[in-house]
Amino acid sequence: MTPDPRKIPGAMVGPGGPHDRGGVVLDARHAVLLETVDVSTLDPERGGRGQAALAMLLGGRINQTKDRASVLFIFGTDGAAAIISELIAVMGRASGPEFVAEFIADLGGRLDKLREDGNLS
Repeated sequence: MTPDPRKIPGAMVGPGGPHDRGGVVLDARHAVLLETVDVSTLDPERGGRGQAALAMLLGGRINQTKDRASVLFIFGTDGAAAIISELIAVMGRASGPEFVAEFIADLGGRLDKLREDGNLS
């Protein structure tokens, strides 16, 4: 397990930006190949101090190695909205209807599983 996520090299660079079609070059030699996603709520401190937040633990194998990495992200409602809205927007830039159809099928399956497990009303 890699103890420091700052030591995992990788980059998303131009000539365009992340919203441009074909405008991004990835250095994925050591990208984390996502295998696990765990999300939880964080309650305010006892006594009502602080704010509620969300935590997301992303983990997987580091590309071209046998090493694994796991990174915990903590964010509020704006961060959650940013993640969800960017993922929805990227579907509009996806390369072909097959990709979008596969995404929709995968999303439906995951939502069904959450309902079955009692984690989605």
